[in-house]
Amino acid sequence: MDAMVDKADFDAEWSRISLLITMTEALRTGTALNEDFSKSLDQSASQVTAARQAGAWSQLAGEVAAPVMEQLVQLDLDILAFALAPDAIPSLAPRIQSLQPEVASPQPSLALLQELLMLDNGREVSALFERLEPSSPLVSSGLVRIVARGPYQTVCATPASATALLGRSTDLTPPPGAHLVPNQACWDDLVLPEPSLAALRDFTAWVRNRSLIISEWSARPIGGPLALFCGPSGSGKSFAASVMAGHLTEVTGDSWALYSLDLGRIMSKYVGETEQNLNALLDALDGRNAILQIDEADGLLGKRGEVSDARDRYANLEVSHMLSRFERHAGPVVLTTNLRTNIDAAFLRRFQQIVDFPAPDTQARQTLWEKLLPIDAPRTSEIDTGALASAVRLSGGAIHNAAFFASVLARDADSPISGKHIARAVWAELNKDNRQVRRSELGPLADYLEETA
Repeated sequence: MDAMVDKADFDAEWSRISLLITMTEALRTGTALNEDFSKSLDQSASQVTAARQAGAWSQLAGEVAAPVMEQLVQLDLDILAFALAPDAIPSLAPRIQSLQPEVASPQPSLALLQELLMLDNGREVSALFERLEPSSPLVSSGLVRIVARGPYQTVCATPASATALLGRSTDLTPPPGAHLVPNQACWDDLVLPEPSLAALRDFTAWVRNRSLIISEWSARPIGGPLALFCGPSGSGKSFAASVMAGHLTEVTGDSWALYSLDLGRIMSKYVGETEQNLNALLDALDGRNAILQIDEADGLLGKRGEVSDARDRYANLEVSHMLSRFERHAGPVVLTTNLRTNIDAAFLRRFQQIVDFPAPDTQARQTLWEKLLPIDAPRTSEIDTGALASAVRLSGGAIHNAAFFASVLARDADSPISGKHIARAVWAELNKDNRQVRRSELGPLADYLEETA
């Protein structure tokens, strides 16, 4: 979010909820309340009313359209405050939980909401249900969701509404199936042609402005943004996602995380489990300042084929579900692939950005060698990055590996980085291709390669 919420605006809400919980606890146990309790509750209710009139809940305007804001009534705000309370003030969570032992959650159930809000007759209870119907402003705008069935259905604030109102994420754990990627990169570290860099900057602009365009300009909501990075292995696709996360952190003033999806943790051979795992992952990302990165995405979003048996039918349904689920997700997702042709054409139409990552040319390779050879490492005069770039056509990832391996060899020998260290490191990279490599492919570096290599 661009502006932090003044959390003091909600102190009156949490104080009132705490008092209502205290009153309910006392009524259930037969404990007498002190003489000043009624006065404190009335005073707290007056403070809540004043704060609401002063615009304490106006931060929701960044998440829902203006017409929806106008439809919210006081009961809606009461419900939303109770749904937020366990995350806003963690000490309230066990107290709420103790009042509903039948529910395995600190989120308030319908039964407990009726009791806490003192809804005494059928008309008031009907109003509670009416404000939580699928077409109601709270639910249809994605501010709350209802879990389970019957009177013990719980009302949960969505991550997006919690982040908007509290100014922070309420879930500190990594999303299920993904791991955090440390971010230590900036635009200057990225070596790409200008068209590719421009497309990446456009993508970050989309991320920064998406919610503002929806809330302030009343644009029709759209998911994502969703980007596809295409290019050979080692061309910087994954690294670019790290750069964008760092850039968003810098320009927004908020911390943006980069999570990489571990496909092995969500893909399942059992019917329905892959979709279930993907839904849990994306639900956990809602409302977070986070980019989801999915490498080798053609394995996840492959082409649908002709149906010849039940397995083919299920595989096609699985891909279709993923397509629609990514489209609904309101957050940036970056998918990478070595071959664009492996991605189902139906997905390509739904990407907001498709960025090509070409193999580096000679100038780019020279820049990469200059950036990736440790700046403080001693080196001999024979190290010429221009000659290195012209001698062997390596990808950016291969140059990174070779530069680091050459540094390891030099450090182990307690000597400056020299031609023989570079030659051995490059030779090791070339031999990863599982083919017969000729010494002549090293160009001038062949003179430094030891005969035993």
